[in-house]
Amino acid sequence: MHDDLTAPDEPTGCRDTGWPCHDACDVRHFELVRQCDVRGLLHCHTSYDGGAHGLREISDTAIELGLDYLGITDRLRTDLCARGLNPAAVARQREEIEAINAGNPGFRLLHGAEIETAADGSLPVDEQSLSAFDYVVATLATDHGQDSATLTNRAVRAVMNPFVSILGHPFGDYMTMPGELPLDLETVLQAAAQARVAVEIDAIPAHREPEWRNCVRAQELGGRLVIASDVHRAARLGDYRHGAELTRHAGLCCRQILNTQGLDELLGFFSRPSC
Repeated sequence: MHDDLTAPDEPTGCRDTGWPCHDACDVRHFELVRQCDVRGLLHCHTSYDGGAHGLREISDTAIELGLDYLGITDRLRTDLCARGLNPAAVARQREEIEAINAGNPGFRLLHGAEIETAADGSLPVDEQSLSAFDYVVATLATDHGQDSATLTNRAVRAVMNPFVSILGHPFGDYMTMPGELPLDLETVLQAAAQARVAVEIDAIPAHREPEWRNCVRAQELGGRLVIASDVHRAARLGDYRHGAELTRHAGLCCRQILNTQGLDELLGFFSRPSC
């Protein structure tokens, strides 16, 4: 079990006025996030994709931290990402993940993938390949010089893709940036909530102090968020503690943070039944 460093006198339980998204989502009990509520991490890179450590070392670290699951999201090789995994590397990685899972019955490595969308918001990977992953993180790392309306439409198309489960960075930055944003985030968050796609929160300790208004708005709309720190080395797995503290102080609802859920509920979310 993780250490819980939160103050005992901080508020928990249902608010008297109710949570704003009560009619929009399936969460019916409001509690703040504690470090010990985080059950796993869902954005992690390995030596297959330029990370510092291999699957076994990074999974051993996750087990030592007391996590129940860890999602591996190495990038796939596409026209937009020349350094990602090709099909042969994906197959080798899947075999290694299965072997690690067989030897650790109380822990689960999930086989995900990070994929940058094309300029129109589509995924440049065939559906058969996408369907083999436990989940997909879609990113818009390259803006292609797009204006606000075009970038907004691109993000909406990404979240409406039935193979996408998480909208990743730079949305982690957009969710916590102050001031004007380069797209209509309200429209994107509405689409994500409707499509049951979670949105990452940037929880990297070295980054600037977050502005939480967009995260609160996502929860008001009934959406799910993910505490994410885009891990590239085993030692950074513990950064989730920083993210948990940030979300607690922001007053976010624990059960709307996707990686506070147990494995069965998480996999149910990834199945994305039709809305």
